[in-house]
Amino acid sequence: MSNKIYVMDTSVLINDPQFYQHYPKSNIIIPIAVLNELDKLKKLANDAGRNARLSIRMLDDISDKGDIIKGVLLENGAIISIDAKPYDLLKEDGPPDYGDTQILACAYNNWLINKNLILLSNDINLRVKAKAKGMGARTHKAEDRTFNDVYCGVQTIINEDAGGAAVCEGIIDPTEYKMELSPNEFAILKDNDGKDIISGRLVSENEFKPIKKVYPWKLSPRSLEQSMAIDLMMDSNIDLVTLTGPSGTGKSLVALACCLELLINKKAYDKLIIYRPIVSVGAELGYMPGELSDKLNPYFQAIFDSFEVLFASKSGGWKTSLDMYIDKGKIELGAISFIRGRSIPNSLMLIDEAQNIPADQIKTILTRAGENTRIFITGDFSQIDNNNLNASDNGLVHVIEKFKPSYLSGQINLVNGERSRLATESARIL
Repeated sequence: MSNKIYVMDTSVLINDPQFYQHYPKSNIIIPIAVLNELDKLKKLANDAGRNARLSIRMLDDISDKGDIIKGVLLENGAIISIDAKPYDLLKEDGPPDYGDTQILACAYNNWLINKNLILLSNDINLRVKAKAKGMGARTHKAEDRTFNDVYCGVQTIINEDAGGAAVCEGIIDPTEYKMELSPNEFAILKDNDGKDIISGRLVSENEFKPIKKVYPWKLSPRSLEQSMAIDLMMDSNIDLVTLTGPSGTGKSLVALACCLELLINKKAYDKLIIYRPIVSVGAELGYMPGELSDKLNPYFQAIFDSFEVLFASKSGGWKTSLDMYIDKGKIELGAISFIRGRSIPNSLMLIDEAQNIPADQIKTILTRAGENTRIFITGDFSQIDNNNLNASDNGLVHVIEKFKPSYLSGQINLVNGERSRLATESARIL
């Protein structure tokens, strides 16, 4: 049992529903009073209400894995438990029906058993009370997520022998060079001075294959990560490809270029279906008149911007070209709300802005894939507009982590902004 013991205040869970990830190999105690306060907050329509709901759902999932009163062991080695014991409440600590009074009593009685206990609270008054009783107390704030803990699909390896062999022989056996890679994970092989030799991908357990630069729909990749993304999407052996990265890195543009190349030029699939979650940035637009396509158009404007670039050389203008393919049934724009019950064979499906899709809905989408259907998913963890989701609890993260061991899938994180220097700087500093 770890000597790190933390008692969590409600303010911690409201600030960060995934707080336990920051305290591996620790004993985490949640007073029953915290659950009572979460129950009151969950009805709010703001961030506090959203995080209260997420925290309750998280605790429910953990309680399914074991006896949460005795403690449940999590993947990071932390043990989380709920303390439902009735404690004597001191008048000087506050009103007995006050949540902070009950949380302080829980922390104090556990501290009497183990003086290594620390109360975590973003409530300054509660921290002062705890310190006045001799306990340790400090704040917890969710770190600005850099997503280094989310699988990015590529690693850098210093191995001159492997790099030289890949240059000379092409496909090499990674096990001979002690390269540990996940299925379809890329590696940038460098020499001992840190210079790039060659980049490739683990296409099977005993095959590491260098990537070649490809130009789908005559689109020239502007970064190594874009070349990696193209390598994944142009490989018919990979049924599921996820592309992540900040705004302006070219996720949608690259994905659409590959889709058009496979659909129109190579004629490998019957149609392309593009889905986006119907989530607005800011206030909702309200009722919109017209046909379904008229109602969807505002939500697909980012997709139209990419089509404008890709159809720029077509006679008659990009809109005419897009409408032609839509009329022929080659390209379809759809709302995720209507996907349940469908079975989609021999098609390409592009799911854009997947960070705004809950995990249960992403499962519904993936299970619509029929024979010879492939799915490309794009998203940006930092742009979540669904109030019920956060950066660590959404369909995009769920798919990436669950499919990491599968050779049917591939993931790449785009890091270089290509839209403009202002867009790149804005994504970095805001």
